[in-house]
Formats: sequence, structure tokens, C-alpha cells
Amino acid sequence: MAMPSRLSGSLPLSIAVHFTALVLLFVIPLTAEVVPPLLPSAGTEYMRALPIPPPPPAPRPRTVTAAPPALHDGPITAPREIAPEIERAPIHPGPPVEGGVPAGPGSEVGAVIPPEVMWPAPPPPPPPKVEGPVKVTELLRPPRKIADAQPVYPDVARLARVEGIVVLDAVIDRTGRVHQVRVVRSMPLLDQAAIDAVRRWQYTPSLLHGEPVEVLMTITVAFKLQ
Repeated sequence: MAMPSRLSGSLPLSIAVHFTALVLLFVIPLTAEVVPPLLPSAGTEYMRALPIPPPPPAPRPRTVTAAPPALHDGPITAPREIAPEIERAPIHPGPPVEGGVPAGPGSEVGAVIPPEVMWPAPPPPPPPKVEGPVKVTELLRPPRKIADAQPVYPDVARLARVEGIVVLDAVIDRTGRVHQVRVVRSMPLLDQAAIDAVRRWQYTPSLLHGEPVEVLMTITVAFKLQ
């Protein structure tokens, strides 16, 4: 019976050793859990240091203007026929005349337009507003007395045989009534009787520039014993 050689016994052992080395080199690294390396924190700190840009401004609203309508000065289509022109008589302006200018077309030959027609005079200014009573001499028509009252002769003046004239300045309002009386020439015993009589008088309203006004007039009252 022949004895096995030493080479045939070491071959399986060599194969097992190589297989084990292959498993350790390739299979085990593939099955192990792979942990990714941690990134450095320098990038995070740089991102925090950068300022946040402001938001962009809101867009302005656009105003849309409508296009103006197209204007047509005349017809677009060409006329089919041209109307004949109307003959007009020649214009012969008249010679220049003092006090006016020649008339325009359509007027008689030698016609003249007066200056007041070409350049009318401006309207007169309004009359000034009257403040306060006016004198009777400034009126075109003085006020006319329509209601009279005779003065009552005072008993004291009658017993004292006093006669005379009392002169008063009276203001007649816009309705013709006497509402202010002032003694200009006095008779001590007769003044009040004259004032009382004049206050009962009535006049026609007075007008100045078409407006009713107050009038200042002088009134004379005579006292004479019968």
C-alpha cells in the first residue's frame, strides 16, 4: 500500500487560507456599517456671518393711458367727382375815411364802420354806495311833505307873549319819516313844541342813483301869536 505525498496534503490547506484572506479583504469591509465623516463647522459659521439681504421693493403700479381716438380731418375715401368752383365777385374796399374803418366783405362799396361799433366804450363804473344821510341839495328832486302837523303853542310862551322862529336839522329815513331832530336856532320856550310837531311830519322817499337814501334837511318852524 503506497503512502500519500506531502504536497497533496498541503493543497487543501493552502486553498482554505487563501479563501479566508479573500473574505477578510473584500467581504467583511462591504458588510460593515459605513459612517460618513463629519463636516467641519467653518461653513456654518461663515453662513451665519453673512447679512440677510432686504426684500426687493414692490413693483410700482403701471398707469395705462388710453390712446386718444384717431381724428379724421376729412373723408378717407376719394370723391368720385370734383364739384366746380363758385365764382365770387371781386371785393373793392372803399377809400379810407376819417372817423371809421372800411367795412368787410359783403357790405356796400365805401361803407364805413364807426369806431364805437368796432371798439365799444367800457360800461360806466357802478355808482358809489352812499353811507349816511345826504344833503337835500345833492338830490335831483327834494322830498315832498305829504303829512303835516301844526305845533302846539305852549301856554307859558303864550302868557309870556313869546314869538319867534325855531330852526331844526332833521334826518328823513328811507321811508320818508323824520327820526332825528336837532335844534340849530333855539327859542327856549318854543323848541320842544317845534320838535314834537316835526316828528309827526311825513315825506316822500328820496332816491339817489336809483337807491333810497336818508336825507338831511333844514326845517324852519315859526311861532306867532293870533
